[in-house]
Amino acid sequence: MFSTRIYSFIAALALFNLSANAQDRPIGYWRSHLPYNTAVGLATDGSTIFAAATQAFFTYSSANNSMEPYSKVEGMSDIGMQCIGYDRLTNTAVLVYSDGNIDLFKDNTFYNIPDLKVKTISGDKTVNQVYTENGIAYLSTSIGILVIDLTSHNITETYQFIHNNQSVPVSCFGKANGYYYAATTAGLYRADTSNPELQNFQVWQIIDSTRSFLQIATVNNRLFASNSTSVYALVNDTFHLAYTPKLVLEHIDAGNNSLLISEFAPTAFNGRIKMMDVSYNITDSFICGDPVQAIELADNSYWVADSYYGLMKRDGNQADKYAPPGPTDAYCFDIYANNKNVWVAHGGYDDLFRNFNNRDCVSNLVNDKWVSYQAYTYQPFDTLSDFVTLVKDEVSGTVYMGAYLDGLFILNSDGTYELVRQGSNSVFDPSAAYFGDGQRMVIGTALDNERNLWVTTLYSKHQLYARAVADGTWYKFLVPGPQNGGETIVDDNDQIWYVNDNGAGVTVYNYNRTLSDPTDDQSYHLSTGVGYGNLPSNNVFCIAKDLNNSIWIGTDNGIGIVSNCAAPFAQTPPCDANLPIVQYDQFAGYLFAGNSVKTIAVDGGNRKWVGTDNGVWLLSPDAQTIIYRFTVDNSPLPSNNVRKIAIDKVTGDVYIGTDAGLISYRSTATEGGTANQDVKIFPNPVKSGYEGTIAINGLVANADVRITDINGQLVYKTTAFGGQAVWNGLDYTGHRPQTGVYLVFISSSDGSQTYAGKIVFVQ
Repeated sequence: MFSTRIYSFIAALALFNLSANAQDRPIGYWRSHLPYNTAVGLATDGSTIFAAATQAFFTYSSANNSMEPYSKVEGMSDIGMQCIGYDRLTNTAVLVYSDGNIDLFKDNTFYNIPDLKVKTISGDKTVNQVYTENGIAYLSTSIGILVIDLTSHNITETYQFIHNNQSVPVSCFGKANGYYYAATTAGLYRADTSNPELQNFQVWQIIDSTRSFLQIATVNNRLFASNSTSVYALVNDTFHLAYTPKLVLEHIDAGNNSLLISEFAPTAFNGRIKMMDVSYNITDSFICGDPVQAIELADNSYWVADSYYGLMKRDGNQADKYAPPGPTDAYCFDIYANNKNVWVAHGGYDDLFRNFNNRDCVSNLVNDKWVSYQAYTYQPFDTLSDFVTLVKDEVSGTVYMGAYLDGLFILNSDGTYELVRQGSNSVFDPSAAYFGDGQRMVIGTALDNERNLWVTTLYSKHQLYARAVADGTWYKFLVPGPQNGGETIVDDNDQIWYVNDNGAGVTVYNYNRTLSDPTDDQSYHLSTGVGYGNLPSNNVFCIAKDLNNSIWIGTDNGIGIVSNCAAPFAQTPPCDANLPIVQYDQFAGYLFAGNSVKTIAVDGGNRKWVGTDNGVWLLSPDAQTIIYRFTVDNSPLPSNNVRKIAIDKVTGDVYIGTDAGLISYRSTATEGGTANQDVKIFPNPVKSGYEGTIAINGLVANADVRITDINGQLVYKTTAFGGQAVWNGLDYTGHRPQTGVYLVFISSSDGSQTYAGKIVFVQ
């Protein structure tokens, strides 16, 4: 039937609406979504700025006003920047990470030097500053000065400074008047730059042993040094007080003809850059956020590495913000993703349920642009912190956001909002817990199949609430068992499942689709033990529903799967979880036994994406096969500590939220529809040299897909993963098809939904 129905379309190819020509990112494509607003350092070649942010790195070209962000996706070897330097002779930026890892960046390529990272030493591997000169980088570290040849990419020497028979840390390094200067915790040392024995501590002369300088900078061959309270100038081998700020002294840097002093006022949450000449006169200043370093370009423009706003440029008495788009915070507690619209909750709490006091709140990716909702910049969030749950009503466009401290924030599509917390709209019972007295600790949100909102809270009398979509009326439910809410989902039977945080298992609640009548409601509590839920552990982290309406429950001891659980909960044993035994390699055991499963997400092919504190696994629908495993070592994943995974079932993008940042992966499965709509083939055309995966999406669920040449000769056939089929671009002989037009025929299993398109191969 398939061939008869499909091949009848060949003669009518000219009539097809080939929306498949639309392009999209290829299968297997990684994309980082990191915050660039927390800069930790700057370097420049006089025109281009090299900016290190807490999580990543970016460049800004003053010549063409363009920014380019970088991450592990683009070749960085690590995440978590500490400091940065630039050498003009070799055109090399030196990037240093907080774990001691080092990258050299030149011609858009990264070269890794892991020596310090992998070296076994006592103490930490902090690198405080990078100084470069004539193809050499001098790194001030906790173990001395590391000298790197930027041409050979080798660490060639180490200068150690000894005090009381112990090596002391070096905070910074510089040059003035033919001498190298090294500021240590034991004082300031210097040595002649022409001395060939710089590795010999005996050639270093101590200049000042009374102060522990944190920075040094040279302006017009005059050396300035600073500690946490004052700036000094070295004149005739003696330090003279040059400037004492009224604010907190953050950093000093050399401008073209002046010293740039970075100051910060913690109580006012703003800072200032001051310019001081070599006669110690403050000649100019401007306001910024929280400056950690300042530089002056060849065109005399001033730029600031700012821990609040990323990169800033002076504009009159103020500074303008320059940073690549990204979320406001790296930590991802909850994620909602659908049709290229992504919401991220940045709050959190620890194992003792103490909140993080995160005021970065929520970020939204829409139309490839990030929008931030932060306390003090988005006024409605000024009294809220630690958003931990969110869900969107795709029909109305309303986004529901739950804050651990405290309440439910409802953001409507027109920008109006409602805060459900206290006063006339006080719906939720206040927490009765020790640290949360009086708070409305909203911890779980979900929409049922009728779009009613369900909310769970922590440590309150009623842990389950519902808001009717019809009229906005709120209802409270007093559920027997633990009073702790948690992550919440709704199954195909409109039963509400929620985690009982604080090690109390899982509850399923059936409201019988009558919100206003609790008399016909039923609930069941799942815990460990056969006949009681048979969970692998009561310490549950996450819960998910698959396409077969089975409930997957992640614990600190693996995964349990509950199937066919429905009121009146009378089956024997009632709602017990299955603990599947699986065999990976030569080992068999319970699914993820001994592992903390933090998050589970189900893609359009009913495959399970599992996040743990040891990376990400993609499992087959029956969990018997590992399809992928991603870690920091074999992927651009920013951290193995995965907190949340969410899948955009329209695009197939898998959003992986970690404690160190958000990243997405273009997967092979999307959600299948009931008809072939908005079918896209990408890439199309397939250019010469392309060796990636070709995707065909927008398909009816589990569609049959066949690709033929123009004469009807079969080249390839497959079955879609949900709503997306994938092809490696090779025919059945393992060869790339010749240049030409190829036909794509798509049909549902019963032949009722068909589609025909084309794909072009170009040599």
